[in-house]
Amino acid sequence: MKRLAIALLLVTGCASEPRPPISAALSDLEAALGRALQASSLTGPPVRTPGNWPCDFGEGEAFQLEFTAPARDPRATVVAVGELWRREGLTIQMDRTQHPNRPEVVVRGRLIEMSVHGFPERGTVWIAGNTACLDGEVPEAWRDV
Repeated sequence: MKRLAIALLLVTGCASEPRPPISAALSDLEAALGRALQASSLTGPPVRTPGNWPCDFGEGEAFQLEFTAPARDPRATVVAVGELWRREGLTIQMDRTQHPNRPEVVVRGRLIEMSVHGFPERGTVWIAGNTACLDGEVPEAWRDV
């Protein structure tokens, strides 16, 4: 029995995928948020704000990226972005598209988490995401974050 457990552990360990580098997660995050912005009904340029994201247990590095922008219809933007993320196969963690004051959708992918929040009273949307905590070379554009 002990040999079987060791054999299963070895096979499982060998079959598991290596963790991707942080650069892959950042590339996924930037592309996914770019598509979300394209699906939005923005009426002005989005304000881009990058930042660090905390990693538990000090493993690897993680980053966040957020955009705030005026939108013609914040609720419709939340619905459109949520539908886009469903089509892309992301895991929906929260869908509050029908909330009267603060519609939002939160999703999770393999290397990233994202959310879109509508603020109808202000006529704005906030679209943001963060990467998983991963190791590897941080791309040049993110080194000063």
